[in-house]
Amino acid sequence: MKKIKSVGFFVNTTKANAANVVHGVSTWLKARGIVSLLPEEQAAALGGTYQTCISKTDVVEQADVMLVLGGDGTLLSAAHMPQIEEVPILAINIGTLGFLTDASLDELYPTLESLLTSDYRIEHRMMLEVVVNRQRFPQPFRAFALNDVVIRHYTRLIELDAYVDGELFIPYNVDGLIIATPSGSTGYSLSCAGTIVAPQLEAILLTPIAPHSLTVRPFIAHGEAKITVKMRAAYQNVDVFVDGQRETHSLTAGAVIEVKKAERTIQLIRSQHHSYYRALREKLMLGESIRRP
Repeated sequence: MKKIKSVGFFVNTTKANAANVVHGVSTWLKARGIVSLLPEEQAAALGGTYQTCISKTDVVEQADVMLVLGGDGTLLSAAHMPQIEEVPILAINIGTLGFLTDASLDELYPTLESLLTSDYRIEHRMMLEVVVNRQRFPQPFRAFALNDVVIRHYTRLIELDAYVDGELFIPYNVDGLIIATPSGSTGYSLSCAGTIVAPQLEAILLTPIAPHSLTVRPFIAHGEAKITVKMRAAYQNVDVFVDGQRETHSLTAGAVIEVKKAERTIQLIRSQHHSYYRALREKLMLGESIRRP
């Protein structure tokens, strides 16, 4: 990788320690001749004076590396910035739980040192492309998801037909359906009894939300599969959520949702000591005995 001359910031400004962390990192970078680029609205929310405050679009265009400070939700928000797939991302967890982030706040400066000495690797994470064709709307809605696409109704059962590569697979009677990437397998899909999938794999997960049949199970399709979901009946207030509530769209009768692997990927910087399996074991307490105090 070329020498790092500028670092773009994307920060969860609601974190109590965010301002101190950003000030400390920007000072540390300045001492090493590296320019810190902050989105204007985030700089205003944090207070203080920073080297360069510009639009989010300009931050992505000018940064050699994006430094995301927050948790998984902050990284998902950053993943929806235009052209973000062109820039490697170093995500530091300054909150509590985080599967997508590379390191904790305690490891921040050693991780930055490793970044400047090129002692790291890059993981290319698969993304999904979702196209929603809705009646009464001439143009389909198109978006990209790093974690998942969720179709659901909050107050009633919905009937969906899911097709894999053009063939009817499962007629669902569910509260909703999650279509996830391997990165998203530790998110909403996991809370609905979906399988954890190693993030290096290319696969598409279909996880039902509260299925009303014992014969419906989570399923993992191959990475090149084309998933099509059709509503079997007209409903009010059925929504499509892309990566949580970062993009939300209401469906109408006759809507068709098509999901496939996107051509773009997200580049996540990983320090050499980062272990996905250790993170799973520690954060989910895999294999731990449940004991009474």
